[in-house]
Amino acid sequence: MRKTIVFATMLTITLLLPFQKASSQISSKPFEFQFENKTLKGLIEQPNNQTPKAMVIIIPGYGKTNFVEGGWYSNTRKKLAQSGLTVCFWDKMGCGKSEGEFDAQQPVENSAKEAIAAIQKLKKLKTPGSEKIGLWGISRAGWIVPLINEQYPIDFWISVSGTNDKENFGYLLKSNLIIEGKEKQEADRLYTSWMLGHKIFSTGGTYEEYEKAMLPLRQDPMCQKLFGYSLKPKENEEKEKKDYIREQLQYTNKGHFDQETGLWSYIDNFDKTLLKLNCPVLALFGANDSQIDWRKTKKLYEETIGTNPNSNLTVKIFENCNHTIQKCITCGWREDLSALQWQTCDNYYETMEEWLKRQKIVE
Repeated sequence: MRKTIVFATMLTITLLLPFQKASSQISSKPFEFQFENKTLKGLIEQPNNQTPKAMVIIIPGYGKTNFVEGGWYSNTRKKLAQSGLTVCFWDKMGCGKSEGEFDAQQPVENSAKEAIAAIQKLKKLKTPGSEKIGLWGISRAGWIVPLINEQYPIDFWISVSGTNDKENFGYLLKSNLIIEGKEKQEADRLYTSWMLGHKIFSTGGTYEEYEKAMLPLRQDPMCQKLFGYSLKPKENEEKEKKDYIREQLQYTNKGHFDQETGLWSYIDNFDKTLLKLNCPVLALFGANDSQIDWRKTKKLYEETIGTNPNSNLTVKIFENCNHTIQKCITCGWREDLSALQWQTCDNYYETMEEWLKRQKIVE
C-alpha cells in the first residue's frame, strides 16, 4: 500500500536521464566499499588531461539504481568529469553488483551513513580530488545531503530538484491529475481524500478508517492508472490489515506528522540542518516540475542557506522543464519524452560548469 504510493511518487527520478557511452577523455576504474557488512560497488571516473583537485559524489533519488551496467546519469557524469572533477558513484544495496538486499524504504539517515562510508574509503585510498569533496544529488537527495554534511562537512553541493522539509506525494497527485485532464474541483476533491487518508495513516488511525477515506481514489479510473490505486478484494482483508499495521509502524517511526500542513516531515528541524551548510550551493529546478513543489524548496533554501554568511546560494530555474531537468510537453511524471529525444534543458550542463568555475572548484 504505502510502498506502492511512494514508488509511484519517485519512479521517474532515476530513470529518465539520457545514457551515453564513456568518452575517451575520461578514464574509469572500479570502486567498492563496505557498508553494514556488505560490499557496495561502483566506479570512479576522472579526466585524462588533468589531475582533479576536487571530487563530486552522485547521490541518487528514490528507487533502485543501475549506475554501472545501465550507464545511469552518463551525460551528467561525463560533463562533471570533463570540467575537471573526479566523479564517484555506486549502486545501492541489492542493485547492480552491490551485495545485500534493496530496501525501498531505506531511511534517509541510513542513506547518509552509506555515503559517509564511501567518503571515508575514498579518503583512505587518497583518490585524486578527495581533499575537496562535494555532492551532486537529485530529489530525495535533498534530504540526504544535509544529513551527510552534519556528520561530514562538504565543500560544495549541486542540488537538482531538491525536496523541501515535507513529503511531496500530495503535490504530485494533484498536479498530475490536472495534467491528465481532471478539472481542478475534482482534483481538489481527490486530493482532500488523500490528505484525510494520509492523516489517518500517519497518526495511528485504523485500517477501516483509512480505507473509507481512500475509497474515492480507489474508485477513480485515473487514480488507478496513474498511481496504482485499486479496490481491495474482501477475501484479502485480513492480510491487507496486517500489512497496513506493519507499514504504519515502520513509517511512523521515522519523522513526524505536521498538524499545521497535514504533511509528513522526515527530518525534524530541517531548517536548522540546512543552516549548517557552510559551502557554496547550486540549486537547479524545472519550472514545470510536477513531482516536487520546487517553489517551497526554493523559499526554504533562501530562508536558510541564503541567510548563512558562511554559505553561498545560487538558484537557477529552467523554463518548460520537468523534474529531471528535461524538456517536456505536459511535464507529467509519466510523460514519454522519446518524441523530444530526452533532451536536457538548454544550458543545464553549462550552468553547472560555469558555477564550478566561479566558485573556484575547478579551473
